[in-house]
Amino acid sequence: MKKYNFSGEIQGRYRQIEISPIAQLTNHYLIHWDGFEVGVIKKEKGKWHTDHEALVDFKEELGDFIENRKSEIAESE
Repeated sequence: MKKYNFSGEIQGRYRQIEISPIAQLTNHYLIHWDGFEVGVIKKEKGKWHTDHEALVDFKEELGDFIENRKSEIAESE
């Protein structure tokens, strides 16, 4: 499975973010930052959602990153 990397400021800190599509679930992505699994974001009915508190404030920013690379991600699934 291909992973996508993103670097940027999240929660006031510069972080290395890794995004992995979840093969069994459409539009679901596992997020790691700074080497630790943080949670999953998913797109349903045109909006990004997460049940993981650490990702709530950043789901749109991460979703934009995914949307901008949608063709690359689709090729790896």
